[in-house]
Amino acid sequence: MRGVQRAGPDGCGYLEMKRFLIVCAAIGVMADAAQAAPLLGVWQTEPDGKNQTGHVQITPCGAALCGTVVSAYDASGKQITTASVGKRVIRDIRQTGENTFGGGQIYVPLMRAEFPLEIRVSGNHMNLKACNSAGLCRTQKWARVK
Repeated sequence: MRGVQRAGPDGCGYLEMKRFLIVCAAIGVMADAAQAAPLLGVWQTEPDGKNQTGHVQITPCGAALCGTVVSAYDASGKQITTASVGKRVIRDIRQTGENTFGGGQIYVPLMRAEFPLEIRVSGNHMNLKACNSAGLCRTQKWARVK
């Protein structure tokens, strides 16, 4: 008979249990996204060695967060085309505490190198800290664009 399901050993229908598990998984994904919400969005970088800034969009990528350069600007604020646009510069960032993230890497195009990254979000600003293998660290403060 169509629409009728057999009960499993515990008296629950297999299809109902499958739907329940899918809903639970979706709620878990939404909870992870809600926790990451302070970091999601578009952020403006500090000027680099060429006095250019970029907009980096932070989005979920698998179980972590990643950031891709979506636009670049010269010192006057004019949008420019650079090789960095479209590149993933932040990868594998995970929430480590309230408004703190780490465990991932940041790629610095001018140095052509990746470094371990820690991020702390405070309102519409984030502080990024990257250190090299010798323990020398550099910090930047990015501002939320949207």
